[in-house]
Amino acid sequence: MNPSVSKSLLLCLIVSIFGGCGIGSIYSPAFYSETKVGNDVRRVTFRGGDHPMTGDLCLLRCAELTLESGNSYFEVVDSESGSSIDQVSSTYPFHRYYHLNDPFLHDIAFVTKTIRLLKVQAEDGFSYDARQVSLSIKEKYEID
Repeated sequence: MNPSVSKSLLLCLIVSIFGGCGIGSIYSPAFYSETKVGNDVRRVTFRGGDHPMTGDLCLLRCAELTLESGNSYFEVVDSESGSSIDQVSSTYPFHRYYHLNDPFLHDIAFVTKTIRLLKVQAEDGFSYDARQVSLSIKEKYEID
């Protein structure tokens, strides 16, 4: 086989192997979900990461939804946060000799915010400027 063809095949193989190794988008259904609960009301949940970051990324998604809908501001009308526990099976080195069913627990942070989309800043309450929130959080976490 021609050495240049071999190098090309090897390069294609390496690119295809490592091309799929990147982390998935934070906007996959595994991380966030959103529900329209009224004309200008959305419920956004972000699941994963550490607690402070999870809250920030939920706010980022709220800001993006606000801008995508043609609005400029949003107010949070309800918010909840916590953790869900996923059970991960474990195998101990002595599993042949001892019957231990002691799984590891994986703590997954989540934040849910119910927001009202606004064209102008709220006069009677606090509202977020969606563009400012988006820029600030993207800069903080170096998101393009």
